[in-house]
Amino acid sequence: MERRTRVAVLAALTIGLTGGCADGKEEPPSAGASPSASPSATASPVTPGPPWHDEVAAAAAGTTVGGKGTPCELPVTFSVPARWKVEAVKGSAEFGEARLGKALMLCEIDAKPAGSIGFLRVWRVDGVAGGAEAHLKHFLDAYSPKAADAEYRRLKAGTLDAVEASYPRRDGGAVNDRAVAVSSLYGPIVLSLDTPEPTELLPAYQLVKQSARINRD
Repeated sequence: MERRTRVAVLAALTIGLTGGCADGKEEPPSAGASPSASPSATASPVTPGPPWHDEVAAAAAGTTVGGKGTPCELPVTFSVPARWKVEAVKGSAEFGEARLGKALMLCEIDAKPAGSIGFLRVWRVDGVAGGAEAHLKHFLDAYSPKAADAEYRRLKAGTLDAVEASYPRRDGGAVNDRAVAVSSLYGPIVLSLDTPEPTELLPAYQLVKQSARINRD
């Protein structure tokens, strides 16, 4: 299938990421603001509806992921909704590391305790030349054959340069799956939204995008 790659340059938008309970740093709940509808040095035009659904407001922040002393210490930090379970992913002698191609899973965040079904997963892609887009394409090629039809765009995820992909679901659902690669001091990190109900978890995904920062701990 021919890859249809369309990269839309956006000045600054606002970035998602299995099971196990952890206590992250708690934040005061706050409603996420919708992106500005006017382009400027600090805001990007909204692209409502398929494939990006930028009109979806971010969920309220509950827990910070990635910082020192949290279950998943990562090169980046971001917020997820309250009651989501956060766990670092470690390999085992029986099953080895959790890998897709050259992508190594670092962290899984489970929405089930908050009443939803799905995960936000964090990946590091090793040994791939190029920047965030090349790393994201490698991950998606290994993740799903449907990703051959992915659409890509450049954006700001919180304060980070990023590339986002929207690609058809394996089951042919109306709302696409999503993943984003963000730039860090240690190279691109891929965050994927893995759920049978993308519409339900898009607010959490938007929260992750809006709150992404470099981990300076």
